[in-house]
Amino acid sequence: MFSFGSSEKPRVSVIGSGNMGGAFAEALSKVSEIDLCIYDSYRPCADKLAEGKNITVLSSMQEAKGSAIVIIAVKPQVLPSIYDQLAQLEPGFFISIAAGVTLEKLRANLKTDKVVRFMPNIAAKIGYAVTAVAYSPELSDEQKKDAMQIALSVGSAFELEEKLFAAFIGISGSGIAYMFEFMHQLAMGGVREGIPYPKALSIVADTMLSAANLQKQTGRNAIDLETMVCSAKGTTIEGVKALADGNFASAVINAVSAAAQKSEELEKKA
Repeated sequence: MFSFGSSEKPRVSVIGSGNMGGAFAEALSKVSEIDLCIYDSYRPCADKLAEGKNITVLSSMQEAKGSAIVIIAVKPQVLPSIYDQLAQLEPGFFISIAAGVTLEKLRANLKTDKVVRFMPNIAAKIGYAVTAVAYSPELSDEQKKDAMQIALSVGSAFELEEKLFAAFIGISGSGIAYMFEFMHQLAMGGVREGIPYPKALSIVADTMLSAANLQKQTGRNAIDLETMVCSAKGTTIEGVKALADGNFASAVINAVSAAAQKSEELEKKA
């Protein structure tokens, strides 16, 4: 799975045991070839996460010094207060999950050129995250491979230029919320036609899964698959027309652009 050069049982340390840090720690605790450690300023949180798992809880951040990889999983507003401590750890490379904090800023404050930036979405908790990955140029091919393996441990991952992270947020980081909104409204349509909401929502969720799996397994363009369902003078084309009449396409595209623009604004302030 990992390369880590000639190192045996390399240490991977996760700083922060909140939602994202916890998700990565849980996934990596199942990888037998690494020595996984976690540190949290609130020790009980780390202890609870590590209970019954292959995770060593560190008493201080400095115990992570010399790790092959240090994963920074703290809130962006916390970073300025711990940059100096993190810089002293001198790992093979850092991975940051801090939203809105650029590679340039990370490199300057961590005092290293070897930094990776992750942008996962909320589904990391259940191993179905979609993660954007950007590398600083100085990383070796082996380090890039190891970083990608860590991203894949919580779902799927896509290498992207950092300048495209705002667009990624628009279609995935924030985009997952649009999926929930569509699920809800589609289920409410079922309610209007007589299906109780819980059952309608389950049907909608399975329908979304069936659509996603069909596209992934066939590799076909989404519009090709849509037209396959639309029979002449049939039910589906009537529903598609209703969406068009409601400016569905424009609303979705505008939602992506709105989230991307807000992301760029927040990144400038970070």
